[in-house]
Amino acid sequence: MSDAALFFPTRTPARTPPADVRDALRVRLEEAALNATAVGAQVLYDGWLVRFAHSPAKRVRSVNVLGLSTRPLDERLAYCSSLYARHGLPMVLRITSIGPDFSLDAELESRGYIYTGETRVMSTPLAPRTSARGDLLFRIVDAERFAAAVGAMRGFSAAQIGEHQARLQGLAVDKQPVLAFDAAGQCVAAGLAVRDGDLLGLFDIITDPGQRRKGYAAVLVEHLLAEGAARGAGTAYLQVEPENIAARALYGRYGFKDCYAYWYRLPAEQTDA
Repeated sequence: MSDAALFFPTRTPARTPPADVRDALRVRLEEAALNATAVGAQVLYDGWLVRFAHSPAKRVRSVNVLGLSTRPLDERLAYCSSLYARHGLPMVLRITSIGPDFSLDAELESRGYIYTGETRVMSTPLAPRTSARGDLLFRIVDAERFAAAVGAMRGFSAAQIGEHQARLQGLAVDKQPVLAFDAAGQCVAAGLAVRDGDLLGLFDIITDPGQRRKGYAAVLVEHLLAEGAARGAGTAYLQVEPENIAARALYGRYGFKDCYAYWYRLPAEQTDA
């Protein structure tokens, strides 16, 4: 099976996944990413983890498929739709190329659910490495300050910043929210490192819009990877859209390669979700 087949949804129901799709690392990365993006409001329902965060990020307000279900699909969809309506959110389903329900994507497509928002999960082995060059100062900050800085760079509303802050504060895994400052003391970039056992996840990597094209993101990534390796992480991972060529090129410099993919399905009447 080619690597490309792991990244794009199949249009034909597959009862038995290829052996390499069951790779333990991919499954463990998916678990770690869910732990790193845990939310306070969620329901576990017949193999589906249903999340209700009021966030722009679909991964924290979508159905995540953890196991095979026993109830009919239409019954599950109706139940989840009612839950999302109760929370004032559109229903979004997150599908991964590693399953475990390999027929679900085609079944949703046959019901008119729209495909959108593919993301690649990239990973790389970590080895001891030197930290970034010294023209930036890195500070580990609390969730409130980090969410405020990231929100300002992304143009988030006060409510979105508050949701991000609360979600970070609720994480049970080890986290390091890091802000990068230039020589003048201005915050120029931010990044979140989340360590779950020997896995290091990088999230919220962002450069201030007025400070881009200065190499700050690369220096920040170098720093986070070096710190993660020093703290015992053996594999790093991150999530990036395939069309984000600049970010993928940057991560490729540090050995990150596509590992698996995920995408979203939503009812046709909710395509603005």
